[in-house]
Amino acid sequence: MPERTRVFVATLIFFVGFYALLAPLPPYLVAAGLADWQVGLVLGAFGIAAVAGRPFAGLAADRFGRRTVILSGVAMFAAGVAAMLLSTAFWVLMSGRVLQALGYVAVSTAATARITDLAPPEQRGATLARFGIAANVAMTLTPATIGFLLPVIGLNGAFYTAVAAAALCGLVALGVDNHPAAEQGDGGRLWAAPRSVWLPWALAALLGVAFGVWLSYLPLLGERRGVEPVGLLYGFYGAAIIVTRLVTGPWQDRGHDRALLMGGFAATAASLCLFAFTQSFFTYLLATVLMAAGGGTLHPLLMAQHVQRMPAAMRGRAVSTFYLAFDLGNGLGVWVLGFALEWWGLTALFAGAAGAALMGMAGAARGRA
Repeated sequence: MPERTRVFVATLIFFVGFYALLAPLPPYLVAAGLADWQVGLVLGAFGIAAVAGRPFAGLAADRFGRRTVILSGVAMFAAGVAAMLLSTAFWVLMSGRVLQALGYVAVSTAATARITDLAPPEQRGATLARFGIAANVAMTLTPATIGFLLPVIGLNGAFYTAVAAAALCGLVALGVDNHPAAEQGDGGRLWAAPRSVWLPWALAALLGVAFGVWLSYLPLLGERRGVEPVGLLYGFYGAAIIVTRLVTGPWQDRGHDRALLMGGFAATAASLCLFAFTQSFFTYLLATVLMAAGGGTLHPLLMAQHVQRMPAAMRGRAVSTFYLAFDLGNGLGVWVLGFALEWWGLTALFAGAAGAALMGMAGAARGRA
């Protein structure tokens, strides 16, 4: 199996295990006897641990090699899932969720870094666009499949599925070249953000704000405005972003970065405005496709810009730098704009997220892209 295909397959299998827990985890925590506030803490621990772990995952991928970090991430994720099966104590469940987050961060960072190693510089954007389809396929198919099978396999069965997928990912990843960075002249810095990466970093954070609000608050929007089924919108999103990555991938390496960035943020802003100011399934379907078009264009392009603008010996940290911006924007956007929901309602919430996307478009227009 060609190594690029091996990395793709291993990543796809890992995300199958990751998304297998998306629907079953909250009811599992409730069934374990946790209070609502404890459920919230366990679920929220994932985002905090993911943000904290990103820089370390990038440094480890550069220092100890891609395969080593992938396998370590698989082991941490599997241990975190197993911990939740073995005990219902709050601190064990919390620790298990943190391990799952650290495993996710390690695998996604190191696998992406390895893909960038294998991609010719003139095809890096297109390669990253195609590679991202692995997570999109898993996100589109796995939660629905697990939901369909849940009456048969039970909540525990979903956890067993996640462990099995992690183990299979590890087996496939054994054939990945470890590829530690050859250059060691960066002093082992945990974090690096040269001036050339400031603009892509800020744009990645703004994309995180826009996407995070959409992902987190879409179910609430659909429920309160009586526009259902929201699950179908998520399915259309998954299909549309795969198509976007396939179509726009070849455009990523032709020197049209500014136009692609502006177009991607414009599509994202238009999507959020439709969600903010309209109330029908048809317009929400169109808005979902626009969200997928924006994210499917922007995500690989901004990641490629981080990789291009940082030294080759810090490629793992370049990937983690991008993800740190995206994850911070996601988390902070959901939290800060949540006050807009409290004070002014759903229209203000989604309009505020659209404003973040418009800021991204303005930044892309004025900056060197």
